[in-house]
Parts: sequence; structure tokens; C-alpha cells
Amino acid sequence: MGKGAGGAARTRVAAAGSLAVCLLAGVAGVRALEPTTPLANLNRQSWAMENGLPQNTVQALAQTANGYLWLGTEVGLVRFDGVGFVLFDEHSKPALPGSDVQCLLAAKDGALWVGTSSGLARLKDGAVTVLTTADGLPANQINRLAQGREDSVIAWTSAGRAQIFGKQNLAIQPAASDSPAGSLPGVELHVALGGEMYAEASKTAAAIMRGTLIEQQWFVGRDLPGSRIQALFGDRQGALWIGTNSGLVRYAEGKLDKLPVTDPLASASVLAILEDREGNLWVGTESNGLQILRDQRFQTLTTRDGLPSDNVTTVVQDGAGTLWVGTAGNGVTAIKPGTTQQAKTYGVRDGLLSEVILSLASAPNGDLWVGTADGLSRIRRSAVASFTSADGLPDDFIRSLHADADGTLWIGTRRGVTHWSKPGELDAGLMKTYTTANGLGSNMVGAMARDAHGDLWIATFAGLSRLHQGVLTNFTAVQGLSSNVITAILARANGSLLVGTQDHGWNVWDGNRFKPVTDHNLGSTTIHAILDDGRNHLWFATGTGLARCDCTESMAPMQSADCAHWLEFGTADGLRSRETAVNSHPSAWRAQDGHMWFATPKGLVEVDPAHFPVNEVAPPVVVERFAVDDAEQALHAAGLKVPAGHNHFQFEYAGLSFVAPQKVRYRYKLEGFDHDWTDAASRRTAYYTNIPPGHYTFRVQAANNDGVWNTEGTALAFQLLPHFYQTVWFYVLLALAAVGLVLLALKLRLLRAEREFRAVLGERNRIAREIHDTLAQGYVGISVQLEVLSELLRHNKTEKASKHLDKVRGYVREGLADARQSIWALRSQDTEEATLPVRMRRLVETSGGHGLDAKFGIFGAYRPLPPGTENEILRIAQEALHNVKKHAGAASVKVQLEYRRNEIALEIRDDGRGFSAANDGAPLESPPGHYGLTGMRERAASIGGTLEVTSEPGAGTTVRMRAPAPGKTHEPKDARDSEAAGEAATTKEATFPQETTSPERITLPQETKEQR
Repeated sequence: MGKGAGGAARTRVAAAGSLAVCLLAGVAGVRALEPTTPLANLNRQSWAMENGLPQNTVQALAQTANGYLWLGTEVGLVRFDGVGFVLFDEHSKPALPGSDVQCLLAAKDGALWVGTSSGLARLKDGAVTVLTTADGLPANQINRLAQGREDSVIAWTSAGRAQIFGKQNLAIQPAASDSPAGSLPGVELHVALGGEMYAEASKTAAAIMRGTLIEQQWFVGRDLPGSRIQALFGDRQGALWIGTNSGLVRYAEGKLDKLPVTDPLASASVLAILEDREGNLWVGTESNGLQILRDQRFQTLTTRDGLPSDNVTTVVQDGAGTLWVGTAGNGVTAIKPGTTQQAKTYGVRDGLLSEVILSLASAPNGDLWVGTADGLSRIRRSAVASFTSADGLPDDFIRSLHADADGTLWIGTRRGVTHWSKPGELDAGLMKTYTTANGLGSNMVGAMARDAHGDLWIATFAGLSRLHQGVLTNFTAVQGLSSNVITAILARANGSLLVGTQDHGWNVWDGNRFKPVTDHNLGSTTIHAILDDGRNHLWFATGTGLARCDCTESMAPMQSADCAHWLEFGTADGLRSRETAVNSHPSAWRAQDGHMWFATPKGLVEVDPAHFPVNEVAPPVVVERFAVDDAEQALHAAGLKVPAGHNHFQFEYAGLSFVAPQKVRYRYKLEGFDHDWTDAASRRTAYYTNIPPGHYTFRVQAANNDGVWNTEGTALAFQLLPHFYQTVWFYVLLALAAVGLVLLALKLRLLRAEREFRAVLGERNRIAREIHDTLAQGYVGISVQLEVLSELLRHNKTEKASKHLDKVRGYVREGLADARQSIWALRSQDTEEATLPVRMRRLVETSGGHGLDAKFGIFGAYRPLPPGTENEILRIAQEALHNVKKHAGAASVKVQLEYRRNEIALEIRDDGRGFSAANDGAPLESPPGHYGLTGMRERAASIGGTLEVTSEPGAGTTVRMRAPAPGKTHEPKDARDSEAAGEAATTKEATFPQETTSPERITLPQETKEQR
């Protein structure tokens, strides 16, 4: 039981009245509970601790602008979204000053003010501001809250009243005490009812006032239940709700309406009353939890209302207004809705052939025709007559009936359809049966209807047949029907025909062709019955409940196929079951007063189109939770940023509609990632994984139970920060690096091309040097000798010419030998395995002879050099020796190879004729057309060395080469290396014949350095 339910409740209700006025300003024009609907017929739902409510004592109620419903209990503040409860107390984060919530106020600025027994709190944007006596309140016990002027809030405490100003920095000022002005003694509750009307209440009495005059007055214990008034509320329709310590009472339409004694609210202690933005009425009780009262869309007649069974199969109304209800085993019942007339049931004991009723038809003369599983019966002025196949009917299983205006009767069976021209007269000539032989689509006949043109339409299991001037024509899917199994027919006044099918929705006939209706995924829906409510709506009994769509009478026939605003109704809307009657006709009927009746296995459902509440309030939408990798994020943080590296994003949202929360539908989109909206149906959670870094906005929209969308919805913006390798500057650097690599590759390619070019050029120069050092030098000698030979022959000196000819032949042989040696050197230079000293010794030995004494010497510790280096040194020595042989006229030559610490030195010294060196200090170069010195200098440069040539006339010539040669010493591996490394000098002597010319007869020009 709630503590302090007396005085605390009195102040709380006055606050509830003020709150209602505040909320109505934002939802003008929305519906309230229908004042003409008896309290007993209102839709009811309750929540207690058994189904999630934190405590059964609800002391205060409020609804904030964002749509949440707030409950004040003794254990804390409770937030409700229609599905679940969230508790805030003195231990939660953020925390309240106390857990005993006495009163609530939804302020104009969207904040929620919470009055507790330990102080005052304001909740806004996820933050809590607490005010106590330390901040200037007269006392911490808050009894009542109200909206004041200039957006201020007035708080009544146990020690006086205070007024709070400000939005960020709250300021508290004392306020004069108030005493409600009224005509009742001890008035504590005061609510406005609109115009000059208002209501007041004391502990024991309540009254409706006009100015200072009492219009109506009630007292507890006599007019009102219980002994104390605890709550007072005026709704939007001007109805007055009075809550006492023993039940809830409503005054509307000039009368006081109480709940049945069997209703829990009839005896509950009511502490708080609130009307939400959709017109629902919320009631907080002391021990019965939270209650909601909604308009009842559907009323259902059951066995409690006089029906013999809840399993209703068919319904029809006769001309007298009597409603005839067929059941699946308990006969047919006649009732007068809205009257106290007792229902009367007819069964087998009254003459019916069976109590399983399949079809009904009311004849113009007042007869009721009843089709059963065992034959046809007629009820005329309470007398029952029956007919079977023995009386001429084609079958005893009567599936459908149609009574024509001319008094004739059409009977649908499993063996065709029979026309009985004079129903009741047993004459075979009065019955004519149509079957497939006559053009009927199938002998299994279902619903029948006559259209505005007078044609009779017959539903079968193999198409829809039309009887026009005695001729049957069958229509199937070939003519545009969505299915050949026809289950329902409705002929409309505008000439169109609506045709329901099994599992394929419904179709429209415009007089020429059929058009299937595919809107709202109706292609898989089974239609059992179709009704027109006369208020621009079509109603359907489907395989999943009842449905309605907009379809105006003034629309052209084919436009009737446009199924606008399709709504489906189920148990959430007040139906006892989603099932509707099948295989019986008619299973739905529009009565004379406009009410519609639908047969279901759990009663006969009544719909009043004139008082059918439609929820036109778009539901507010909130994001309740945003989690990243299961870690909750602050919803109200400005510039929400999510660190890099997170992959799983979860959004939980709610559409705050309380008429039918389970029917709220959602769609969402993550801007920056999604291109279109995602239809989430009733799912309240959205998941995203592995989204790239960037700025995003999560948007969600909701539609209420009647399909009204909140297209503005709500949004949550956040930024997913990138890794360093996902940033723009990284990609810029990456692009620059790529450009740099491309440039580097191009440069390397150019360098490679240059190296290849230099290599080719070097190879050409090397080959040129080889040719110069071998063939060219030999050709020079041959050329000289041929000139001498020519002179001798011109002077007829044949003997000397013969000698010179032998000499020319020797030069040719020597040239060929040099060419072979050069070719051998070119082919073997890359594969030479002998060491440099060995190869150098061979070269020197080969160069000796023909009067030239050639010696070779080596100094220092041998160490191997790169093959290229050794080859160049060998070629330098080869060129120098060749020059000695060809041009120096030397008797001896010495070749010395010296391995020094970090270099290698080569010296070739001859005792030939020498030549005059330049005196300007410049290095010697080959003259134009000669390449000896140039080739040696290039070879020395290619191994990083230098070449020096010194010579004096008559003193011989010396060629010195020095090149870097770092590295360790090398122990000789074989005898040849040992021999080359160990000998200090090698001398080889050879004797060649002296070849001279006669100075008397001919003088040869002396060779100079240019010839070299």
C-alpha cells in the first residue's frame, strides 16, 4: 500500500489538471475517449509488478514532449515507452534526491520536474539538476508542481510555496501561499473543463461549476464510491473523471458512469489520472499498478450476450431488423442488437435439419432460409420447414443462398446452383439447376451476388461465372483474375464488382475486365468477405483478421482498385481472434443502422463506422540507446565522436504510441552509408558493422497503429574517427609517395638506360681498342713494308724486293697471329681462370723474339683482384708491348707488376728510340686517327687508376699505371700461382734475325710518337 495516500494524493491531482492543459496545446484536435461509450466497453490494459512495473503504487503521472510516459512511485521515477519500464532513483546515474516521487510536471521547455520527499529535481537532455533547502527551497517535501508564468515552475512544499526561474542557472524565490477559490467548502482540487465550466473537489464532494454556480454535485458514500476523493481530471471531450479511494467514475453526456463491480478499477484506490497525446486515459492506483483505458474499436457478441456458441459461421439481417446468427453446431439465433429483447435460438429440436449452419438468406416476404450440412430449412413466423434432395434439390450440402427481389431463391451446392422460382412449393418444374454442362466454372458453388445491371455472379472453385439473360459465362485468370478460387463477392452501387480470392487478394471488375489489387502486398491475402461501410471505406474479413482501406463511392470503377491506406486489425486492436469465418456465406453483413457484423470462431464482431476511432497522431520517436562494441555512448553529447577501430554499432529506438504499441512500425537510415530507408517492421533495434570512418546521422521514423508516419522522426549524429592510415593526409602522403616511386622508377630506368648505353659504348670502345692493338698495328707495319717493296721494284732491285716480300709475309703471319690472339682474348676474358701474374708472364713471353728481349718481374704479396680489373691491366700491358714491338725499335723491354698495400702498379720500360714529350705538362694523347694511348688511358680510368707515359728521344719510353687494389693477400692455390707470386723477375732470351734496310739505296722515315 502507498504511504501518505491521503493528503499527498490531493495535491497531486491538482497538478495533473494543470499538466493536461499544458500537453493539449501541442496536440490540438486529437481524439479523446468517446464519451458515449460505456466504461465497461472501453478497451483495458494493466501493468503490475508481475509484468515489469517496478512497484504497484503509482502516485503521479506525466508525459513529456518527447512522448515518454513518466510514473512517480515510492521506489523511484519510472519511464515507460509502451513496451518496457526504466527506473531512476537516488542510486541511479544520474541520481534523484530521493526515491519517493510525490508529483511530476512536464514543463513547456521539455524538462521533467520531479517532486520527491527529499527534494526537487529537473531532468533535461539526460542531465539531472537537484534543488533542496540548501538551494533555497522552503522544505524538501514536494507536494505539488505547476507551470507558472514566464516559463517558471511553482513548487508547493510542506513549508510553503516557491517559484523557480531560469533555464541553466536556476533561481528560487518565495511565492505567496495559494488557496483555491471555489464554492465548495474545503476545495483542494480544481480542473478546467472548457469555456466557463470547471470542476472542483474536496475530500468528500465534487462539483461542476459555471462561474460561482454549481451545475452538478456528487458526494462520496452516496453518489461516488469510497470515502475520499483523491484525483480529479477533465479530458478533451469535457468529460470529468473522478478518482476515489474505492474506484473510478466518469461524468459525461449528462450522466455519471461507473464501472461494473467485477472490474478491478471499480474498487481500486485511484491516485493519479492523465490523458496522453493520443487520447488514452492513464490511471495510477495505490495497489493495482498502472491502468490504461482506450476506445474499443470492436465490440464482440459472445455467449455472454445470448449467443448459443462463440463459433459463428454466418450472419444476415432481415427486413424487420432482426439479426440472424448461424453457428457451427448450435443452430441459428435471432437477436435484436441494442435492445433488451432476449435472443431466440433454433435448432434440430425446432425442425432444423442440422445445427451446423453454412448459409443464410432473408427473403423479401420475411422468410429466413437456412442452409445446413443436411439440407435446406425455412423459418417463417417461428415455424420451421425443411427440404432435401428428396424434394428435388441437387445436393443436401447447402453452401450458399441468395434471395432475389422477385421472391425466387438461388441455392448453391456441391453439385451446381439451383434456381427455385417458387420457394416452398414442391414441384420439380419449379427448380432449374446449372452445372458445368451449362457453362458453370465448377459445380462447387460459393458466394452469390446480383450486380447493378441485374446479372447474377456465382463464385466457384474454377472461376467466377456470370448469368446474363439466361446464359452463363465463366471468367478465370485468363481474363485477369488473380486466382480461380473465388471466396467473396461484393457488388457496389457504382457498377463495379469486388471479387475476393483464396491466397491471391482481391480484384475489381469494371464491366469489361478484371484488375487485381496488388497494393500493400495483398497478392498473398485470402479474402473471406467484403463490405462497404458507406463512409468511403471497404472492409475485409481476411485470413489474418479484419482490414480496411479507403475507397470513395464517387471514384470511377477502375480507380476503386486503388487500395489507399490499408489497415489491418488484430488482437492488439481489441479483436478476440485473428480468425474469421470460412466456407460459409454470408460471413459478414452491413446492417440497416450502418453497423457491420463479422462472423468469427470467437464471437460475432460489431463495427460502428460512425464511431470508429482512428489514431491520427504521429508517434514521437526517440533513440533510447546507442552502443559501440557493446559500450553505451552519451546520447545528448554534442559532437559525438567514436574512436577508430570500432566495428559494431547498435541503435535502439522507440516510437511512443500507446494505443497499440505492438503495431508501431519503423524505418531507419544511416545517412552517409545507406542510400534508402530500411523497413524494420516492428523491430526496435538496428545494427551496423564495419562502416568506414566518416560523419554519419542515424535517422529513424515511426508509424502508429493506423499507419500515420512521423516523417520528421529523430536523428543521432556521430563521427567515426579514422585510423591514421584512413585519413586524408595519409592518402595525400601515399599519393605523393606513389608519385615519388613512379619518378624514382623512371629515374632508375633512365639510369639503367644510361648504364646500358655506357656499357654498349664501352664495349664498342673496347672492341676498337682490341682492333687497334692487334689488326690496326699489323696493318701499319705491312703498309710500310709494301711502300718499301714498291720502291725496290720500281728500281728493279728484285733481290732486295724478294727479301722485303718475305718480310711482308712475316708481318702478315704475325698480324694473323695477333688477330687470333685478340679473338681468343675476347672470347675467353670472362672465363679466364689463370691469375693476373700468370697471364702477364705469358703475355711477356709471347711478346719476346725477333730481336726483342722481354722480361717480366713481380713484387709484393699476391692477392686476387676483380676479373674486370685484371683484364684491363693485362690489356694495358698488351698495348704497351705492342707499341714497343712496332714503333720503339727497342732491344729489350721490362714489365714489372707490383702489389702494394692498397694499390697495384704496372710499369713497362723499353730502351727504344723514344720521342719528344709535350712540355706544357698536359698528359700525352694519341694523335688524330690513332687510339693506342687513348685506349690505355680509358682502360686505366675504368678501374679507377691513372696512366703516366714518359719518354725522351734515344732514351726509350716508360709507361706506368697505378690503380686501387684493396683487399687481403691471397695464398697461391696452385703451382702456377706460386710460380707467379714467388719469382722476383723472369727473363727470357731469344735471338731473332736482324732485319735492316740499306741506307745507301733507300731511307725509311723515322717513326715518331704520332705513329704510335
